[in-house]
Amino acid sequence: MKISIMMVCVILSAAVTASGQTYRWTDDQGVMHFTDSLELVPAKDRHKVMVEGDITIRDPKIREELRQQEERARQEEAAHPPITLTPDYVPQPAAVETKPARSDSDELPPGRTKSQRIKDNIERRKAEEEKAQQPGQPQK
Repeated sequence: MKISIMMVCVILSAAVTASGQTYRWTDDQGVMHFTDSLELVPAKDRHKVMVEGDITIRDPKIREELRQQEERARQEEAAHPPITLTPDYVPQPAAVETKPARSDSDELPPGRTKSQRIKDNIERRKAEEEKAQQPGQPQK
């Protein structure tokens, strides 16, 4: 009887000492590492170790967040059912896109920039508007 009580005490004390701490450090190459055992941290990096809370599924908050993520994944999968191919489906080869040939009007004359072309178009439109608003001219 005493042995069984001692075994229960040993098991409970082991569970209490198994705190859910996570150790985080960054190595010389800038890679971030995580572990739950300080012995797994290299000796040269132990001075850089940051102790954080439990990030495993033992933490009830993490467990709940994981459950919510799984539920969202199931809902998304249900909203987008998989595509099934029928036996008579024959895939068509992918169409190759070709660029339309440029017309001469798209090409800029030598020495003119695109901004100059835009400026000329704005001036032309202003002149057309002024001409249309002159009295005696028919409205379009």
